[in-house]
Amino acid sequence: MRRSIFVRLGGKDEEPAKGTADITIDMIDNFGDLDRGLGQLLDRLLKLGARPSEAAVDLMILATAVYAADTGVSRHRYADDGWTRMIDLSVPVSDPMLWRSREDHLSRMLQFLTGDHWGFTFRDRPDHFSSFTKQPEQMDLTDFTQVSLFSGGLDSLIGAIDLIASGQRPLLVSHYWDGEASSAQRQLLEVLKDRHEDAFESVRAYVGFRKKDFPEAGSDNNQRARSFLFYSLAVVAADAVASTNTVLIPENGLIALNVPMDAHRLGSLSTRTAHPHFIRSMSELVNGLGVDVIFENPYRFKTKGEMARECLDRDLLAELAPVSMSCSHPAQVRFERAPPQHCGRCVPCLIRRASLAAGLDEADKTTYFLDDLKKGVLDSKSADGKNIRSFMFAAENLRKNPSRARFLVQKPGPLNRDDLDAYVDVYRRGMDEVSKILQGVRAKHV
Repeated sequence: MRRSIFVRLGGKDEEPAKGTADITIDMIDNFGDLDRGLGQLLDRLLKLGARPSEAAVDLMILATAVYAADTGVSRHRYADDGWTRMIDLSVPVSDPMLWRSREDHLSRMLQFLTGDHWGFTFRDRPDHFSSFTKQPEQMDLTDFTQVSLFSGGLDSLIGAIDLIASGQRPLLVSHYWDGEASSAQRQLLEVLKDRHEDAFESVRAYVGFRKKDFPEAGSDNNQRARSFLFYSLAVVAADAVASTNTVLIPENGLIALNVPMDAHRLGSLSTRTAHPHFIRSMSELVNGLGVDVIFENPYRFKTKGEMARECLDRDLLAELAPVSMSCSHPAQVRFERAPPQHCGRCVPCLIRRASLAAGLDEADKTTYFLDDLKKGVLDSKSADGKNIRSFMFAAENLRKNPSRARFLVQKPGPLNRDDLDAYVDVYRRGMDEVSKILQGVRAKHV
């Protein structure tokens, strides 16, 4: 069932034709400013003397609308096959002709990311919102060497530590909505500022939607489109500052590839947040809009354990690692009467545990809900053993047939042929890393 979403910019923007929109989203607050946390991000950049282009702001508004649709339209209710949704968005932009020229590319890119079919209609912004950016009162004297994504996870923490320790001066960009990510980001940034006050700056964007925004739509918790929003926020920052046009995406190679553990987890059932094809597609979109921004994942050929072991300040990493948040759904343990924390059993948690075991000289001090993987037999039909058993099977199959890795790494999406050998190697090393912490673990159908 196709769902239509109409994005408006205030009360003076045009109304959707009767019967053409299932959901209307207004991106302007009661004070006439850009809403949903986007205005605050622009204000923070303005204080740095930075001003993005209107094309970059359009991208941010569009990405916010896509994120709203992704989290607000239920797959269960509106996907004919239980997964693939058909979503149309009407979005006001500063240059509709420019966006129409990128429409097909945008639709294909988002289909790769979320597994859904996306359609777009672009129209002119209202005259009184022809510009959202303001001229800074001071000159842009920023000296940032890179813009780097900072999610509050272990990889982004290592990325920030490495940049600071190597004498770089990054601008760290964060997106948050849930309390766990926000808390991790805030605590980590406070310590980093205390230790390296002038070595970096940070901007955080509180962007999201509540269930009341889509009362008739249901909701979807997969958040496949979150990376599109996150990247777009970083694009606005990199486009705004004069000192750099580089956006770093610190993500280990195993997670970036995210090869399905079994044949049933294909397509968007396995997230493609930092997949090389998505990063390349995002770069093509941005450059096609006339925005000069370069994306780079400096850790694409490293495992998470290698990132930890080669971190330029391992003492600081060991201190802060327990504060970082890697779990895919830290709040889900509430159903088992526990406060939000690392579950210890999802794929990101398992890779995290393996990386800290391989990369640090001391014991992992992170609190995990499933603390002891070797305590009894884990039921592979339950949350405790499902991903663990899948990992064990995948690792065993790879051990028996190492040459299959070349086929497996290409299943999630196309890869640059020149980099294929390096991706195969990082996949093998990453799987071996996780296999080591699963030695002696027992998981079966109970």
